[in-house]
Amino acid sequence: MAFSDVRDFRLLTRAPRWLPALVALAMTLAPARADMRVCNNTHMLVNYAIGYNAGERFATEGWWTMTPGSCSTALRGALPGRFLYLYAIDIDAVDVLTGKVSMCVDRGKFRVLGISDCWRRGLQAVNFAEIDTGGTKDWTAFLTDARK
Repeated sequence: MAFSDVRDFRLLTRAPRWLPALVALAMTLAPARADMRVCNNTHMLVNYAIGYNAGERFATEGWWTMTPGSCSTALRGALPGRFLYLYAIDIDAVDVLTGKVSMCVDRGKFRVLGISDCWRRGLQAVNFAEIDTGGTKDWTAFLTDARK
């Protein structure tokens, strides 16, 4: 099939009038995303790790790296419990976010089950911040520069 002019081609490629309504309907019927996201609202490169209830034991995972102004998804799907734990450092290993809950991390990419005896397992114990999500299915945490 040959197109005699540009107008004929535009007519064939124009979306039907009902398409925007169909897209809007599909968006309202689609299941909502349920993820744990972290956004870096600092002026520096940040590495972070998360902790969460993994059944009988807690798990910690890391490291995700984020540039200033970016976000990343640490957990996909419904959150594993009401409480999540977050720890973040800058590229010089200076704490950006800490808390009071001791959990294990490793130097490289890691997933660790259990939060006790970190040093016996060749890991480091650090203090994660506890986040109460209120039981929601998704959560976004925002890292910000420390106020002075």
